[in-house]
Amino acid sequence: MQTATSLPPVIKINEALCVNCHVCISVCPVKYCNDGSGDFVTINPNTCIGCGKCIEACTHEARTYIDDFQKFVDDLIAGEKIIAVSAPSSAASFPDAHLKLNTFLKELGVAAVFDVSFGAELTVKSYIEHIKNNNPKTVIAQPCPAIVTYIELYKPEL
Repeated sequence: MQTATSLPPVIKINEALCVNCHVCISVCPVKYCNDGSGDFVTINPNTCIGCGKCIEACTHEARTYIDDFQKFVDDLIAGEKIIAVSAPSSAASFPDAHLKLNTFLKELGVAAVFDVSFGAELTVKSYIEHIKNNNPKTVIAQPCPAIVTYIELYKPEL
């Protein structure tokens, strides 16, 4: 169960396919988000950074990313206000229809659609303000969710 302060799980384990070989643990950059003490390895989502190294390493196909598309659809149907952020890669994913993506999402009920580059512009503005106001020795500018989660959980002093 997810609480207000917990992270949503991003990796799931198929208990029937996990043979508890611990390869997933050996490749994990934070190791102790995994627990191999039972019949299969479990993951603590509050300490997992969601990098996917374990999925790549699992030769038993016991680990997969959690697909939350159905929750997205259910939330739209329930009238939840959802804002979508579209990556530039959508042009590669939908080569003949990428210009219609925003319209499609709006027709589904998405309240607003923004391009990732808009968020990047806001982020740069925030970095500049932070540098001007605080004169930090260094600034880490990294959009990778696994790296951001790692820093937030394990290196908050950064």
